Amino acid sequence: MGIDADILIIGAGASGMAAAIEAAGVSPEAKILLLERSDRAGRKILVTGNGRCNLSNSGIDVSCYNSAVSGFSDVMERYADDRSFFRKMGLVTREEREGRIYPYSGQASSVLDALRFMVSASGAETVYGAQVTGILPQENGFTVTAEDGSEYSAAKVIVAAGSPAGAHGFANRKLISSLISQGEGFREFSPALAPLMVRDLPAQLKGTRVQADVTLQLPDGRRETASGEVQFGSGYVSGICVMDLSREYNGEKGAFLIMDLCPDMSCRKIAEFISEVTVIRGNADASTALSGLMQKSVGEMILKTCCDDLYRRKTGSLTSKEIENVSELIKGYKVEVAGKGDFRNAQICRGGFSGLNGETLESAVCNGLYFCGEIVDVDGRCGGYNLHWAWASGRAAGASAASSLKKTPEQ
Repeated sequence: MGIDADILIIGAGASGMAAAIEAAGVSPEAKILLLERSDRAGRKILVTGNGRCNLSNSGIDVSCYNSAVSGFSDVMERYADDRSFFRKMGLVTREEREGRIYPYSGQASSVLDALRFMVSASGAETVYGAQVTGILPQENGFTVTAEDGSEYSAAKVIVAAGSPAGAHGFANRKLISSLISQGEGFREFSPALAPLMVRDLPAQLKGTRVQADVTLQLPDGRRETASGEVQFGSGYVSGICVMDLSREYNGEKGAFLIMDLCPDMSCRKIAEFISEVTVIRGNADASTALSGLMQKSVGEMILKTCCDDLYRRKTGSLTSKEIENVSELIKGYKVEVAGKGDFRNAQICRGGFSGLNGETLESAVCNGLYFCGEIVDVDGRCGGYNLHWAWASGRAAGASAASSLKKTPEQ
């Protein structure tokens, strides 16, 4: 029957490794096996936080998450100590702006090294190149099948197989279909924390970054606002604040992004500044009138939108009406949303399995089967919230599975 295990974990990513470490701590004698479809554990960890691994946030709160799992907040409360969790692995962390927590080294590899060391030290084994396609409940546990025909038996199974986020395709489709056929509740994945595609974005904005207050205006009247750095690309807008807003966009037509490109100044103050510039730099080219306030390419785009024959004029020729229009556009630059980036561009997904016990993350229809990480229907804000869920849910599932091993049938 292949390799037998007390606890078999499908996926050796962030949540899967956290599950193995916690399970070994609760039940040191348990035989723990991880099945990983790729040739290395935790590969996605290396690209998080632009290679620095934003592993958590000091502002964790359930209000920062969307979830279809009833009572999932219990897991968040019990496993809120990410920094202590990693310190016990020999990893020091630091808190930076907006509560984001990073490894003190500034390298994601430090996080992965700590996790891999602890998994190995726990005695857990990892099989690589194992693409799981099905889980079959048996009288005393489960049979787990892989694409190459291998079979593994286990008393408990933890599904930490991830989502399609950041991938060209979803390799775990057969596994999910197998679980759905057994009655597990599942909501189809959709990209979340992804860039927003926009219409008619001026080409000169490509590659620029600005600090802005950004509002997503939806056709039903809802408005969601976030602040931070906005990154302009070729036909899309990105940045942490934009990706946070993308969680609220589901493809509706008639949605707009409205950007305040100078959030620290009122419209009146901006107009006063431009009026001063028309005197100070009266003989300078009008296209440079905003160069003392914002990036040249952004300011030039704003001026070109509001002023006729811009490149033939001097700054001193700007009229009071033009100055008013420029000021208003700076405070409310509006673009229509045309769509959302696909799975390849998404940091995480919305959707997944939800019919779980919120305290243990055990399946509601199959005893001994647990879920954690991205494959669970929980998605959080950008800024360390989703990796926090990975650690917390992995630890919860690992502890629950290990604790259940100790129970006798009579209990």
